[in-house]
Amino acid sequence: MSLFILTGASRGLGAALAARLLRDGHEVVAIARGDDPGLAAGSGRLHWIRRDLGALDGLAGWMAELMGSFAAQPSRLILNAGMIEPIAAASALDDGAVEEHLRVNLASPMLLASGFLRATANAPHERRLMAISSGAARRGVPHWSAYCAAKAGLDNFIRSVNAETAHQPDAAPLRAASVAPGVVDTAMQATLRATPFPGDGRFHELHQTGGLSSPDDAAAKLLVLLERDDFGDREIADIRDA
Repeated sequence: MSLFILTGASRGLGAALAARLLRDGHEVVAIARGDDPGLAAGSGRLHWIRRDLGALDGLAGWMAELMGSFAAQPSRLILNAGMIEPIAAASALDDGAVEEHLRVNLASPMLLASGFLRATANAPHERRLMAISSGAARRGVPHWSAYCAAKAGLDNFIRSVNAETAHQPDAAPLRAASVAPGVVDTAMQATLRATPFPGDGRFHELHQTGGLSSPDDAAAKLLVLLERDDFGDREIADIRDA
């Protein structure tokens, strides 16, 4: 069994990922701003850490220190935590909202990955890194400029990590990919349906017609992809194409 470090595990897709991993017998370090939603019941394999990932000071070093406690185990990092707000026209963006968004959706995953890579560079096993991206990273969506920009940045961060790995032949093998999970029925979707913006009718229609995937179904597909032998061959992926 492997060790999984998972961010944003307190609800939605993150909670579904954690539940499946625990059910399969893995050890899970869950990092979230909220409380454990009951995943720890009956399991000694869950380590729940409450931390605001928007607070960046010392984050990479903290992650490296955390990983030092588990260095002997095969490890996977799933960067799932994120937010959709602000939903607003580019001309109406607020500096504080944009700063918070980029801290949570881009800077935090970069620093957590940095600490993970640093701590596991000499690990006696292959490492895997999955960043949860979005189709919005690969196209423009009206009033989603912050989200589109942050997710596109995350995609390119993963590209850079892979490019570096090619020049580190002595480091432990790494497979990394940024994966869009499809349109999942989470709190983010509820926020989108409650916030008017150009093109919002599509999300109402998906909800009304059963076009959203469940968090559990999306989690199952992501975890299958993460363990495939060819994971990382396509560094920018979409679960619907996998």
